[in-house]
Amino acid sequence: MFFQQFKVEGLGCYSYLIGCPKAGVACVVDPERHVDRYIDTARENGMRITHIFDTHIHADHITGSRELARRTGAKIHVHHNAGAAYDHIPLRDGDRFKFGVANLEIIETPGHTPNSVTIAVSDTSRSKDPMLLLTGDLLFVGDIGRPDLAGEDLLEEQVKNLYDSLYAKLARFPDGVEVYPAHGAGSLCGKGISPKPMTTLGFERRYNPLLNKMPFEKFREIMTAEFQLRPPNFMAIVDKNRKGPGLLESDPPVRRLSVDEVETRRDGGAVIVDVRDATSFGAAFIPGSLNIGLKPQSPNWLGMVVDAKNDLVLVADSREDALKAVRMFRRVGYDRITGFLDGGVAEWAAAGKPLKHLPQLTAQSLSHVLEKYHDHVLIDVRTEHEWASGHIKRAIHKPVGDLVKEGIDIDDKKRHITAICGSGYRSNIAGSFLKSQGYEHVFSVIGGMTAWKNAQRLKVK
Repeated sequence: MFFQQFKVEGLGCYSYLIGCPKAGVACVVDPERHVDRYIDTARENGMRITHIFDTHIHADHITGSRELARRTGAKIHVHHNAGAAYDHIPLRDGDRFKFGVANLEIIETPGHTPNSVTIAVSDTSRSKDPMLLLTGDLLFVGDIGRPDLAGEDLLEEQVKNLYDSLYAKLARFPDGVEVYPAHGAGSLCGKGISPKPMTTLGFERRYNPLLNKMPFEKFREIMTAEFQLRPPNFMAIVDKNRKGPGLLESDPPVRRLSVDEVETRRDGGAVIVDVRDATSFGAAFIPGSLNIGLKPQSPNWLGMVVDAKNDLVLVADSREDALKAVRMFRRVGYDRITGFLDGGVAEWAAAGKPLKHLPQLTAQSLSHVLEKYHDHVLIDVRTEHEWASGHIKRAIHKPVGDLVKEGIDIDDKKRHITAICGSGYRSNIAGSFLKSQGYEHVFSVIGGMTAWKNAQRLKVK
């Protein structure tokens, strides 16, 4: 049996190619939007992709199922009640598929979504018994899928489903069965997913507290507690995946834009996303820009602050960085990227256009500011967990997602405000957002709380 795992860094998405080189056939489970690597790997191993499976309607990335089907002619399979509006074959509990020596069994395991499946895989050249489970977003390495994405009105039902799927549906599989999830570290579909790419059912039963004979009431208490903020674009991704995401060939071409074209598009409502690093952005940026530095996690943060329905214009240090950002952002449904500024900020400046800046304070400078100016506002934009682990006494807590969603209760746009996070990345997102809202005197702490603590100027509770 041929089996290979693929990962999208940053998003933490896992997908799988399973097949039999001798029989020349294969399938893909939970494909990402850019499908070349599945096709290339299958071809290199003498296999043709004939089937595609999505374990559920994904909320954090655009599925590549339609793209892969167009390229290969493979059939798409989705749960029969998932509401998929594109051509597909419905999956039901107990369905079986054969790809040479690889046998797949479909098991309905609702909980993360109401219509999720787990796939049990057997290598019949060795044994008819299942060797591994593709658990989708039911069971992760060290964690389980969050049940809240279907909405508050379904939460209680989803928690019960999740418990039943974990404790009853998986009960028939022995401890030695391997577990391969649809997500790893970096995903927002769990609370604390391990970076390890796989585990065993027995290890999780012993060391994952949520699968270690936990009584339902305790399980319910944990699963109805507050989860990490759901990016606003999650529901837009679900909607696209349910309707059937557009094919990449139908996306508008991303081209170089002149300064005048960028200005016209910005004034017409397009969002300028500047993917340069924090210090470069801080030194000079186009008014109204949002800074989403180019990192593996960039798509998640873009999803926190920009509606996917917006037209986007990118600003980058190079054409290569701009095209890299396009690829990353399209994975999470940003299909309205119309172009990037040719020549970057330097070209904008050379045209005599106005620029703004976001001063980068060192930890020592922040300490001096807080001691000297008692009305200076310090906003900590980290998560609840990070805040609870220690924070500066003067700080106001406002996670970056909440800041963008709710704004801040400061009417005076001339008030001096500093944003701080863990490393300086999120504080630049927050700072650029505040600048776009008209706040004139905004600062970001370079190095964030890490730098603050290392400077040994601890004003932490």
